[in-house]
Amino acid sequence: MLTHAEAGLDLPDDTGMKAAHYAVLVDARKPDGTGYTVLRLGPYTQTGHTVHDADRLTAALDAREAVLVPGFTLTVRPAPYDADDNVKYRDPYEAAAVALLAAAVEGVAAP
Repeated sequence: MLTHAEAGLDLPDDTGMKAAHYAVLVDARKPDGTGYTVLRLGPYTQTGHTVHDADRLTAALDAREAVLVPGFTLTVRPAPYDADDNVKYRDPYEAAAVALLAAAVEGVAAP
């Protein structure tokens, strides 16, 4: 199992284990720790794709000079995918992750 994970591969079907699913969450937090999740991307079936998109989103946030959502700090984190909340997630393969982030932030920042 570890060799597959290290290579960014799904587990073979004959292991008797369900394929793992991952997500990328973009959170908006105030200095007091309160906040909410701006964007949920998932499911990813490979950790490599999850980490790649999380890194791209973090770089996109770092490149912005202006505050994207006034009073909040945006952070990106990989997380387990919660299939029970499937409707809250955006498909990471339907559009570029950075474009999905821009649309989500625009919707939050609009008056």
